[in-house]
Amino acid sequence: MSSTGTRDRTCDQCSFRKVKCDRQYPCNKCQSHSFVCSYDKPRRKKGPTGKRIGLIRSEANTQPLQQLVPVTPPTESPSPEDSLGPAFFTSDPRTPLSLICPQPPPDPVFNVSSFSVSSYLPVGPFLSPSAQSIQTDLSLLQSSASTAAWPTLATDEEIRSLIDTYFSRIEKFLPVITKSTFLARLHALEHTRNIHFGALVLTMCAFTLLQPITKQDSSESNDKRIFKERIQTAHSMMSAAVSMRDSDAMFAENPTLDSVLMSFFLFSCFFNCQMHHAAWFRLQEAVTLAEIMGLQGKRDGWKENLTDEEREQRTRVYWVLAVTERAYALQRHHSLIRTSPSPNKPASLLAPNLFFTLSATGLDTMVELYKVVDADLIDCWNGRCATADGACTKLSAERAASMHKLVADAYDHDSVNPDRALNETQRADLAISQQWLHNRLWQLCLSHGVLVLDRTTSTDHRELRLTYACDIARKTMSICRSLSMESMEVHGIGIMEKLYDIASSVVGLMSCFPWIEGQRNRELVPSDREILNQYIALLATFRGGQHPYLLPLMTDITSLPPVAA
Repeated sequence: MSSTGTRDRTCDQCSFRKVKCDRQYPCNKCQSHSFVCSYDKPRRKKGPTGKRIGLIRSEANTQPLQQLVPVTPPTESPSPEDSLGPAFFTSDPRTPLSLICPQPPPDPVFNVSSFSVSSYLPVGPFLSPSAQSIQTDLSLLQSSASTAAWPTLATDEEIRSLIDTYFSRIEKFLPVITKSTFLARLHALEHTRNIHFGALVLTMCAFTLLQPITKQDSSESNDKRIFKERIQTAHSMMSAAVSMRDSDAMFAENPTLDSVLMSFFLFSCFFNCQMHHAAWFRLQEAVTLAEIMGLQGKRDGWKENLTDEEREQRTRVYWVLAVTERAYALQRHHSLIRTSPSPNKPASLLAPNLFFTLSATGLDTMVELYKVVDADLIDCWNGRCATADGACTKLSAERAASMHKLVADAYDHDSVNPDRALNETQRADLAISQQWLHNRLWQLCLSHGVLVLDRTTSTDHRELRLTYACDIARKTMSICRSLSMESMEVHGIGIMEKLYDIASSVVGLMSCFPWIEGQRNRELVPSDREILNQYIALLATFRGGQHPYLLPLMTDITSLPPVAA
């Protein structure tokens, strides 16, 4: 582009840095940093036009179930030995992408009326002794007045199997339920008498249905027809749970932990369904209920009446809410409310012997990671900085380096501590979340002009270099290669979104600063573009590529300019 004058959009470099552009050619921001100003990046179409609109409306009228269907129907996951092998992690960027991620077959027609929950539940060795010990006379379909509100959505065996699946697979990274107490209450049929506990049971079952299905589950669970029917069953359970709890119009006046957890599991269900407005609403509902009941330990007099087990569970729930709200605020550009849970340890809640059990879940480490995410950082992230003379007063180079150090010191994936009995699932969550936080901080520094953009200028903090995004992506891929696919897949679509964020930052960097790739290619093997090719392979392996992050990343990578010689 050689002509000068005002353009009708932001230049490529300012768009990537998320800063204001004067739309001149070249613009003032690019001239001040000696960038090559360009307006070459093609615009994306803003939506369907013409006949496509009528087609979409027609499909919406004939298939209402799609309003709640997650975008990730699972296919059979490869084994850990196969999932990250050389066939997938090809280092040749010229490899045709169609060989890495073949297109899925069309969806078969299904009949909801013929669906049975038991067709996809774990059987045999997947049922723990504690679940098998629940009395077989557990009746969920009683017709007496005391059980009239309990919906007839599943049999007693199906409910038990779903709950056992939760404890065998999901509790590892979401330790908010005390297993022994929960199973005792279920054994005593409390869910048929207590609407709040009954609603909690239903949302836990719905969440278990919406989480990814691993290869160890029954072979029928990977059938697309059964998957869609499972989604409709989860939808029905969610609706029934909301109706049960809302029958107590004053439940928020004196909320219980069951109500807090029920709202949290509803958030998790909506998140898996990619319904993010509904998800945020339910997460804020859980946070508000937790604040009303004094979950952070500020209500006078109540903590003396709690057992050690109750204190531990309340602390776990409090910390999970704190971490989840901060991560989701970063992902969806939300704000933290005034009463948001703090990642600081509520020591007044804890008995002296409880820190060990919390440490064994990795939850204390996750809290340490998210301490950097406070209201000030979220305001900066959302573009609502406190400014003076046009510059942010809250994010400096020194503070950015300090936050990176806090995240780095919170967890070391490469070291093995025999005192920390973390399993692979927990380590996957911690390690990838840590690298994602580094990436978010890098993005924040980029938009605030804190990074060192001049290639000739040195800095004592590599985290403040423009190329640090490439280092994060390389480290993250190394971590993923050390983990089994199952340990990542069990965390659901959220972990894939974090990997996509990390990879897309590198794509944007290469697009706006082509000189970076040529410079680093002479220093590193494999190259950064070969690392991106490995991200494509990894995302294609996850659920067979049936999620919303594979295609956009493929499109962005293929649109990159050729590597300069």
